[in-house]
Amino acid sequence: MNIRNIFKIHVLIILCLIIASGSVFAAGIKERMKQRLPVIIDLKAKGIIGENNKGYLAFVAVKKAQQGVIASENKDRKMIYEHISKQQKAPLELVEQRRAKQIADRAKPGEFIQKADGSWYRK
Repeated sequence: MNIRNIFKIHVLIILCLIIASGSVFAAGIKERMKQRLPVIIDLKAKGIIGENNKGYLAFVAVKKAQQGVIASENKDRKMIYEHISKQQKAPLELVEQRRAKQIADRAKPGEFIQKADGSWYRK
Protein backbone atom coordinates (compact mmCIF):
# COMPACT_ATOMS: atom_id res chain seq x y z
CA MET A 1 0.00 0.00 0.00
CA ASN A 2 1.51 3.32 -1.00
CA ILE A 3 1.59 6.48 1.10
CA ARG A 4 -1.26 8.05 -0.86
CA ASN A 5 -3.58 5.14 -0.03
CA ILE A 6 -2.49 5.18 3.62
CA PHE A 7 -3.18 8.89 3.74
CA LYS A 8 -6.64 8.37 2.25
CA ILE A 9 -7.46 5.69 4.82
CA HIS A 10 -6.25 7.88 7.68
CA VAL A 11 -8.31 10.83 6.44
CA LEU A 12 -11.35 8.58 6.00
CA ILE A 13 -11.02 7.35 9.58
CA ILE A 14 -10.75 10.93 10.83
CA LEU A 15 -13.76 11.96 8.78
CA CYS A 16 -15.76 9.07 10.23
CA LEU A 17 -14.82 10.23 13.70
CA ILE A 18 -15.82 13.79 12.85
CA ILE A 19 -19.15 12.66 11.47
CA ALA A 20 -19.71 10.36 14.43
CA SER A 21 -18.93 13.15 16.84
CA GLY A 22 -21.11 15.64 14.96
CA SER A 23 -18.78 18.45 15.96
CA VAL A 24 -17.10 21.31 14.20
CA PHE A 25 -14.25 21.34 16.74
CA ALA A 26 -12.80 18.25 15.09
CA ALA A 27 -12.01 20.11 11.85
CA GLY A 28 -8.90 21.69 13.43
CA ILE A 29 -7.89 18.34 14.85
CA LYS A 30 -8.27 16.75 11.41
CA GLU A 31 -5.87 19.27 9.88
CA ARG A 32 -3.27 18.77 12.62
CA MET A 33 -3.51 14.99 12.29
CA LYS A 34 -3.17 15.25 8.52
CA GLN A 35 0.03 17.28 8.91
CA ARG A 36 1.53 14.74 11.35
CA LEU A 37 0.66 11.70 9.25
CA PRO A 38 3.90 11.46 7.19
CA VAL A 39 6.00 11.44 10.38
CA ILE A 40 3.76 8.82 11.98
CA ILE A 41 3.86 6.60 8.89
CA ASP A 42 7.66 6.84 8.84
CA LEU A 43 8.02 6.01 12.55
CA LYS A 44 5.70 3.02 12.18
CA ALA A 45 7.64 1.77 9.15
CA LYS A 46 10.88 2.01 11.15
CA GLY A 47 9.37 0.05 14.04
CA ILE A 48 9.80 2.94 16.48
CA ILE A 49 6.10 3.33 17.31
CA GLY A 50 3.02 1.18 17.19
CA GLU A 51 -0.67 1.35 18.01
CA ASN A 52 -1.46 0.42 21.59
CA ASN A 53 -4.52 -1.43 22.85
CA LYS A 54 -6.27 1.81 23.80
CA GLY A 55 -6.19 3.52 20.41
CA TYR A 56 -3.08 5.63 20.95
CA LEU A 57 0.46 5.65 19.58
CA ALA A 58 3.19 4.22 21.78
CA PHE A 59 6.93 3.73 21.52
CA VAL A 60 8.03 0.15 21.01
CA ALA A 61 11.72 0.88 20.44
CA VAL A 62 14.32 2.31 22.78
CA LYS A 63 14.70 5.23 20.40
CA LYS A 64 12.02 7.82 21.16
CA ALA A 65 12.08 9.96 18.01
CA GLN A 66 9.55 12.74 17.47
CA GLN A 67 8.12 12.57 21.01
CA GLY A 68 6.32 15.89 20.55
CA VAL A 69 4.55 14.65 17.42
CA ILE A 70 3.43 11.47 19.17
CA ALA A 71 2.24 13.37 22.25
CA SER A 72 0.28 15.82 20.09
CA GLU A 73 -1.32 13.02 18.08
CA ASN A 74 -2.36 11.19 21.23
CA LYS A 75 -3.74 14.39 22.74
CA ASP A 76 -5.90 15.00 19.66
CA ARG A 77 -7.05 11.39 19.59
CA LYS A 78 -8.04 11.60 23.24
CA MET A 79 -10.05 14.78 22.60
CA ILE A 80 -11.96 13.00 19.84
CA TYR A 81 -12.50 9.87 21.94
CA GLU A 82 -13.74 11.95 24.89
CA HIS A 83 -16.15 13.81 22.65
CA ILE A 84 -17.52 10.57 21.21
CA SER A 85 -17.75 9.12 24.71
CA LYS A 86 -19.84 12.04 25.93
CA GLN A 87 -22.01 12.12 22.82
CA GLN A 88 -22.74 8.40 22.92
CA LYS A 89 -22.89 8.24 26.72
CA ALA A 90 -20.36 5.44 26.59
CA PRO A 91 -17.35 4.94 28.87
CA LEU A 92 -14.14 6.42 27.46
CA GLU A 93 -12.41 3.05 27.87
CA LEU A 94 -14.98 1.43 25.59
CA VAL A 95 -14.49 4.09 22.90
CA GLU A 96 -10.71 3.65 23.16
CA GLN A 97 -10.93 -0.15 22.93
CA ARG A 98 -13.22 -0.01 19.90
CA ARG A 99 -10.93 2.45 18.17
CA ALA A 100 -7.88 0.34 18.97
CA LYS A 101 -9.55 -2.63 17.29
CA GLN A 102 -10.39 -0.57 14.20
CA ILE A 103 -6.81 0.68 13.98
CA ALA A 104 -5.39 -2.83 14.42
CA ASP A 105 -7.68 -4.21 11.72
CA ARG A 106 -6.46 -1.54 9.28
CA ALA A 107 -2.77 -1.66 10.21
CA LYS A 108 -0.24 -2.43 7.51
CA PRO A 109 1.81 -5.61 7.57
CA GLY A 110 4.94 -5.06 9.65
CA GLU A 111 3.42 -2.43 11.94
CA PHE A 112 3.44 -2.98 15.69
CA ILE A 113 0.11 -3.59 17.42
CA GLN A 114 -0.40 -4.11 21.14
CA LYS A 115 -2.53 -7.04 22.26
CA ALA A 116 -5.08 -6.74 25.09
CA ASP A 117 -2.55 -8.38 27.45
CA GLY A 118 -0.01 -5.62 26.74
CA SER A 119 2.36 -7.64 24.55
CA TRP A 120 3.39 -6.33 21.14
CA TYR A 121 3.41 -8.08 17.77
CA ARG A 122 4.09 -7.16 14.17
CA LYS A 123 1.06 -7.51 11.97
